[in-house]
Amino acid sequence: MTRGDAQDDGTPDSVERKRDALAARALAEEAEAQAAEALAAAAQARARAARLRERADGLTTHDAVEADDVAADEPTVGEADDDADEPAGDEERPEAVVAARRRFPRTRWGTVVLTLTLLCTAAFSAAGAYVVWQHREAVAHQQQSAEYAAAARQIVFTLMSIDAAKAKDNVAQILDNSTGEFHDEFAGAAEDFVKLAQDGQVVTDVNVKAAAVEKMAGDTAEVLVTATSTVTNAAGADKQPRMWRLSVTVVRDGDRLKMSKMEFVA
Repeated sequence: MTRGDAQDDGTPDSVERKRDALAARALAEEAEAQAAEALAAAAQARARAARLRERADGLTTHDAVEADDVAADEPTVGEADDDADEPAGDEERPEAVVAARRRFPRTRWGTVVLTLTLLCTAAFSAAGAYVVWQHREAVAHQQQSAEYAAAARQIVFTLMSIDAAKAKDNVAQILDNSTGEFHDEFAGAAEDFVKLAQDGQVVTDVNVKAAAVEKMAGDTAEVLVTATSTVTNAAGADKQPRMWRLSVTVVRDGDRLKMSKMEFVA
């Protein structure tokens, strides 16, 4: 019997030692496998870090997000070598794209702001023009209204101012300041009017109190006139003033304003 046979003699102690030896060997092999895997993982991590450094050299700080996307793809070692061999022009391409993307929002917002500015300017200009136009229209309306009111005051004063010594001149002035329906009717009664004034030695003193335009359209206006008159005649009429309210229609006849209609208002 050899020494080895003596050690492996089939006794319980011998079997136990053999079992322990096999277990120790298995643990050693497992540890070696884990160490190999760790070395492989470390090598892969170093390769990835190298690739990231190479790409980071060609990107600006604003391109860090795209660099993370490239790292997440985890290309193989061969792909990393191919990327390292690419010319410098390919490395600059992502930077141009990112720069364009950064400029695009500013350009878009700049266009929006410019458009809004132009629209606001146009709106303010239109509003200003409208205000100016409204002001001019109001001023023109006031001037025209004042012109009609002044014409009506003068026409009523001429119509009611009678002097027996100047009766024919008074009638001529009334006809000269009238037109249309009133002119035609008064012209037909002009001789009787003169005779009545002369026979009665009529003299009237007129005071026009106020005149206001009630309605105005185009070249025509209706004016309300208030006046007082004091009459003296051969019959001894009292000199008490009498109040009159007249509605006078004034029209533009050529370059003059004339009366076309007159009514007494209660």
